[in-house]
Amino acid sequence: MANPAKTRESLETVLNGVWKMLQRGVDRYNDPFHCPVLGTSGEDGSRMRTVILRQFDSVERRLTCHTDSRAAKVREISRCADIAWLFYHPKKKVQIRISGPATLHTADDFADQQWAAAKATSRLNYCTAEPPGSVIGQPGSGLPDFLLNKAPTLLNTEPGRKNFMVIVGRIESMDWLQLSILGNRRARFEWTPTGLTANWLIP
Repeated sequence: MANPAKTRESLETVLNGVWKMLQRGVDRYNDPFHCPVLGTSGEDGSRMRTVILRQFDSVERRLTCHTDSRAAKVREISRCADIAWLFYHPKKKVQIRISGPATLHTADDFADQQWAAAKATSRLNYCTAEPPGSVIGQPGSGLPDFLLNKAPTLLNTEPGRKNFMVIVGRIESMDWLQLSILGNRRARFEWTPTGLTANWLIP
């Protein structure tokens, strides 16, 4: 019979390892966890896109990314707050699937702090004259002429603040998968008002 204490310790080790990988994804731009896939529910089915992981809080179990407030995913999250995140590390062969509710922040202190910390090159993404997904006649960035072909500055990207929004996802369920030629391993972690439930699963 398996030792319950050892099983709990092993699951705890997995969870602590995931927290470290998520934080590394925030801290290192070249880490595979820096660019997860974010999934939402649209009117015509599921929608997925790659985003940049901007912040992670293991205590509050929060993941943060940025978006243009005019983007379709904002409307989708407004209709259905449940979102999903997909992370994969090809070297470690670890897949993480996370789900939980999201909140949108644009005209509050948290969004102001995120905007203040954003680099000018990141702010540039919110300076397009038309919303993301707008049809244009030829390939282009959609940026106004005064921002084209020059290094952006914090000052000249300030007009993008009105389009800047922060998505904060709370981790309520997490599925961990470790691929191995010696046998895959899988675990699930779920948080409820009564606490954390963690179990090993057949992969």
